[in-house]
Amino acid sequence: MTNLTRRSLLKYFGAATAFTALPACGKRDEALAAAKPIVPATPPHVVTPANVPAADGYLAILQGPTSQSEALINVLSPRLKKYVYTVTDSNGAAVAVETYETVKGPVFYHVDKLKVSGLQLGVEYTLRVHDRTTLIDERTFSALDTSKMDPTFALVSCMSDDRTFEKVIDPMWRRLQEQNVDLLLLAGDLVYVDSFEFVERQKATEYDLWQRYVDALKRIPLYHWRKLKPVLALWDDHDYGTNDGDRDFVSKEQALRLFHGVFGGPALAGTWEQGPHGCSSIFTAFGQRFFLMDDRMFRQPNKNQQAADPHGHWGREQHEWLLENLKKDSTPAWIVNGNQFFNGVSLSFKEGFEQNHPAEFVTFIEELKSIEAPVVFASGDVHLSEIMRVPAERLGYETFEITSSSMHSFMGSGWENPMRLADTYVLAHNFMTIRSASAGRSLKISATAHGLPTAPYFTKDIEITR
Repeated sequence: MTNLTRRSLLKYFGAATAFTALPACGKRDEALAAAKPIVPATPPHVVTPANVPAADGYLAILQGPTSQSEALINVLSPRLKKYVYTVTDSNGAAVAVETYETVKGPVFYHVDKLKVSGLQLGVEYTLRVHDRTTLIDERTFSALDTSKMDPTFALVSCMSDDRTFEKVIDPMWRRLQEQNVDLLLLAGDLVYVDSFEFVERQKATEYDLWQRYVDALKRIPLYHWRKLKPVLALWDDHDYGTNDGDRDFVSKEQALRLFHGVFGGPALAGTWEQGPHGCSSIFTAFGQRFFLMDDRMFRQPNKNQQAADPHGHWGREQHEWLLENLKKDSTPAWIVNGNQFFNGVSLSFKEGFEQNHPAEFVTFIEELKSIEAPVVFASGDVHLSEIMRVPAERLGYETFEITSSSMHSFMGSGWENPMRLADTYVLAHNFMTIRSASAGRSLKISATAHGLPTAPYFTKDIEITR
């Protein structure tokens, strides 16, 4: 078998190019300077894990939504190649794999979209990519045990490919790889399209979008892991295409097609389906439901609002879609958004649901009071991590918002937040792993923030009961 490494192939295609991304998800420098800073403690000695294999797969390959019997896999493929994809089980027996679509764009790459069927739990499968008789790439993957009642997933956001983070990107992803989670939940800013070097804000074309996605997919180790992990994803402003992006963005339809191409696919019966509005989706597993929301495509502009749109954050159709699905049963639910939901503290430079679109936020909170399913909130964007306590008087029961940011992007000064739980604040590159156990109308959650130091920044146990 051909022994492929990323290093041996880079001489033909060149190393991934680094690009300048945007500071602090659009926060204004002067506003950040005015915010009251909280200086984190000096981290312990940083040690790179030695028990994690190098991220050396050549192609950018993503295992997307996955069930107990099916997996969606998307491959960034050179546009003149017609690769042949095969899947075998641990005994070498062939497994059904279909290339059901190729999403084409204006650059040198397109996305081959695969669906693998007939999977069984507990079996490791091998995906092989062939160009005629030459083996181009090889990955392993597994089905997802959606009946598991205490899964662990990673909550990750803000993944800049800027050269500033060259010494951070690989170690951070090795730290995540070391956690061996069941699932990755990517909560926005997965690609920084609007780089000041190449793409002007508000002016990204379809070509710009595709090129920056290609840049990120080629650079970020997640897409080159030898052992793939299921990924659920939503976008925020930078992967949508422009800082503080909203419904007026000129290339929003092209951005949606690309995002669906890279991260989406057809429904998996009883487990996952794309929502009918924007990049929203719903994932049902582990005795829980995960609603991934689109906070950009239908968003009323944050500034110069002559009148507040009653559905200015998600749009009426997406808002109603979420509520209709929440009302179907009492299964605990995660609601995941790019922006934070709750202000904690009102800051003019910080985007958020309550901050920018209070008319819809107030309505939404009131509607949740009558829904039997307990909900917990998850978000990214703000380049700090924290857990906010939402007091019982807001929804009729105590719940929380977990924010995880940033994996590798610019850091601001931070701010104090009266809703923040004690000892759950990180102002450094980090991601969270979340163990979430469902029991009737309650969730027991253990959230841990990891970064470059070997010791976690914090671990916090919380419980939500309706």
